[in-house]
Amino acid sequence: MLPLQRKQELAAYLADKGAATLKEMSLRFGVSEMTIRRDLNMLERENVIRRSHGGAVYQGMTLPAERQEPAIPDKEAANREIKERLAAYAARHFVRSGDTIALENGTTVSRMAEHLGHLDELTLLTNGMDTFNLFRPHVDSKRTMISSGGILRGKSGTLVGPEAEKFFSHYHADTLFLSALGFTVETGFTDPNLLDTQVKKTMLRSARKVVMLLDSSKVGQRFLSPVASLGEIDILITDEGMDRATRQKIEQNDVELHVV
Repeated sequence: MLPLQRKQELAAYLADKGAATLKEMSLRFGVSEMTIRRDLNMLERENVIRRSHGGAVYQGMTLPAERQEPAIPDKEAANREIKERLAAYAARHFVRSGDTIALENGTTVSRMAEHLGHLDELTLLTNGMDTFNLFRPHVDSKRTMISSGGILRGKSGTLVGPEAEKFFSHYHADTLFLSALGFTVETGFTDPNLLDTQVKKTMLRSARKVVMLLDSSKVGQRFLSPVASLGEIDILITDEGMDRATRQKIEQNDVELHVV
């Protein structure tokens, strides 16, 4: 395991447990207590954990206001009409009857759930409470929804942590529909919260095709944790607000671009 990957998984482990001893973490990750101490020192500098005698306590992340995760009502209110248009377009053009799809809980992607009731047969995988509630009226004997377990993050309405990651590693989706809070060509797609991005990365590995829904206000924004690079995306759906230079760079990376 790479040091950065171990550090991320260590943060997720502590978020799940709340606190742990050095010995516990050393056994869990198969490295020395000295290595764990170095990882904890980095996490403490990032305000993710607080060191305690013989261990660590999870305390989340403190970021500058412009890099913090917006509250759900604020995310839902921003660019509402554009998000609805992107969601309807994705559901209409990239979901077919009989598909198995994965939807995360971004405020654009979750809206897709309202546009899937016309399909005769569908299996939907999700870790999102909004997605779950929006698709629930369409569930019947041939339209099935399977939800992950995990820790509920109130701020994002998502189930996260090892149980959620394990869930998506056990399934294979035809198409994953994904979103992010930030995007630059150089750094790819990013989000503020490590726990959410860890689940999204597991979703990516389990899907045959990946469709990114991104309203143009996210371009130029960069957050703490990487979600995906352009090379991991097959299709990107955005609106006319995305500048021409960014569109060209996306297409140069062999991503199929749809401007709605």
